[in-house]
Amino acid sequence: MDRYGLTQNRRPDLAPDHVKELPRVEGNALAIFDADGTLWTDDVADDFTCWMIDQGHVDGKRWEEYMRIYAADPPTGCEFLLTFYTGLAPASLAKYVQTWWDNHAHRNWIGQVVEALHWVAQRGYRVWIVSGTPTNFLLPLQRMLPVEKVVAMDFAVDSARRFTGQVAGIPCAGEGKATKLRTLVDGRAVALAVGNGSLDGPMMALATRAWSVYPNPDFAAHSQAQGWPILPRPPDFVEEEKFSSND
Repeated sequence: MDRYGLTQNRRPDLAPDHVKELPRVEGNALAIFDADGTLWTDDVADDFTCWMIDQGHVDGKRWEEYMRIYAADPPTGCEFLLTFYTGLAPASLAKYVQTWWDNHAHRNWIGQVVEALHWVAQRGYRVWIVSGTPTNFLLPLQRMLPVEKVVAMDFAVDSARRFTGQVAGIPCAGEGKATKLRTLVDGRAVALAVGNGSLDGPMMALATRAWSVYPNPDFAAHSQAQGWPILPRPPDFVEEEKFSSND
């Protein structure tokens, strides 16, 4: 295992057959993966922000407000999380993000998904991460995995190059994931989309093939109705608090 908990020894047997059936390509075909709940069972947006609060780098007084907003409206909650970083410089955040990934992230990686990502990358697909988590939090994935691009929640910056606490461009959560993706694919085929919940559904519907990972019962029923293969939750799966009512 490396410092991020990822094995350097490939296990292609873990990748499901419906992924391994994808043909080899030479071009710009895309394979898109959600991050939180799909590549790992934990939540980077929350875990990193809690660490930042504990370290005194950001003010946590609005945490309970954030949790209430997320419970009522998850896409709005994803946008609200950006307010914790108001006034922070991008370079400072980048250092904190790398420190957290190097020493504190401890992700519970989902092996089947990680191996599927490696498989499609080796078959010529361009791998994009599409997430409602702030983009800056996920950029280290480009050094850990064969990821070409991170499409996520972008911070707006002011004239002094400090975060405003607002989102720049299209909010990348729920329907916004699909909307933002459409503006970026530039005619490229989305061959595969992998997600875990209703916030990923619109994005997954854009793909030729979709795969539902550890869905809750409602999204499992939706996935089944769409004909999407499902990786069921293991018996020891524990739902995170903020996802207990909204996936």
